[in-house]
Amino acid sequence: MDKIKNILKSQFDVDCTDITKINIGLSVATNYKIQTSDKYYFLKIYDKKKSQASLWTGNINSYMPILIWMNENTNLKGKIVRPLKTDNGGFRFDDDEDENVFLLFDYIYGETIETNSFTRSQIIEAAEIMACLHSYGSEIPIDTKKIKEDFSVPFCYALENFMANDYESLPIMYDVKTALQPYLEQIILKNNELKLLSDTVRKKDVKMVLCHTDAHYKNFMQTKHLILVDWEGMKLAPVEADLFMFTQKRYWDIFIEYYSKLNPKFVLDNEILYFYILRRKIEDIWAFIESILHDNLSNEQRKRELAFLLKGCGGLEELSFEL
Repeated sequence: MDKIKNILKSQFDVDCTDITKINIGLSVATNYKIQTSDKYYFLKIYDKKKSQASLWTGNINSYMPILIWMNENTNLKGKIVRPLKTDNGGFRFDDDEDENVFLLFDYIYGETIETNSFTRSQIIEAAEIMACLHSYGSEIPIDTKKIKEDFSVPFCYALENFMANDYESLPIMYDVKTALQPYLEQIILKNNELKLLSDTVRKKDVKMVLCHTDAHYKNFMQTKHLILVDWEGMKLAPVEADLFMFTQKRYWDIFIEYYSKLNPKFVLDNEILYFYILRRKIEDIWAFIESILHDNLSNEQRKRELAFLLKGCGGLEELSFEL
């Protein structure tokens, strides 16, 4: 903890009096509540050794300035996280060992929505947040080129290679093989479908707007109003990159009613929507496999990743969205 305190002081000018670990969020990051003499902060530390770390840290310098701009210039102020800069004006600190990335935010005094049970008022608030976010695109005075959607699916080829070469040959993967065996045909089928779909949607002429891309219920925190957190996946993308999170939920009708009032020119593209549903499922399956393969997991963590993997594989058969 002394190392964390020293970094907070030297890099963020924060005099820490107490540190409390918070068990939420991604396994590639560890989260802390930081106490000073007069306020609290939220610290996120990414472990660069984790297999998925580069996906979550690669665009920090691209999306953080946009978060700052939105907090200062839009109605999203107070409804999204506010990052704090380092003393040298950056948004991240990489420690001397180059093992970790440190990000600091204002602390949010609220509760994560832990179950998939939005109230009506929360659904309406979420629709308002998403509609406001989607009203901004490449015209903002911040460079968005590095976060522009390209509809790529590199994990499809990694998964394909794993299935063709590593699946049978790795003895340490017995539990993974057992988990995947009933779903092999479906995984290969959907993986190939996604590769073809990627080429199709890439050719479409679609409007690109700012999207969160991971707006599930656990990324909304309830204070006196909702706050949307965890912006690592921010993209300039079609609205479907966010809306796919809501379409198959029981509250979709309420959400889209209010969203459409605020974004009346919106037209849902079913093919792009299906692309995002399928991409998320395949990407998650590969992420869990990769984590089990390459991350130094405890037995408890490995069991958890396997449970998520099984759930993801089962979800492939539940792709009931009709084009």
